[in-house]
Amino acid sequence: MMLEQETLVVGCGNVLFQDDGFGPRVAEELSKYELPPGIRVIDAGTGAPHLIFTLLDETCKNLIILDCIDWKAKPGSLRKFTVDELPKGKFQDAHNWTLSEPLHAIKDKVNIVVIGCQPAKVSEPDIVWELTEEVEKAIPQAIRMVFEELGIDYGNIRQS
Repeated sequence: MMLEQETLVVGCGNVLFQDDGFGPRVAEELSKYELPPGIRVIDAGTGAPHLIFTLLDETCKNLIILDCIDWKAKPGSLRKFTVDELPKGKFQDAHNWTLSEPLHAIKDKVNIVVIGCQPAKVSEPDIVWELTEEVEKAIPQAIRMVFEELGIDYGNIRQS
């Protein structure tokens, strides 16, 4: 199965709605690096709850989620969240599934870290493909944060 990895890095969000595409964009950039075995990067788009509910198996020990999260910080700010720290009412996909529910269901079995970026603008319902400048500039630091979580020396990893 595709998700039989010890560590999954999952980019969540909708690339059609400006800064909501932060997670998928970081996943896209991470996929350009030669990561050690046992680590898989996935652009889950808006299907993250389905992914977490149905596709994880017992081989997954670590889950790093990347998403835009509004916690009223300066746009482009990054922060690590535990499942219990996630702002209420966030993470609804097109089917009104919340991401925090499945995360709470698995948090005792899987080490979960959420790396959130404060959006400047989520354009929904208007389609805007580009991230705002503030969020675009946060991508390299988000990659460093993922590497730190993975225990990878950023200076020694090669792009493929």
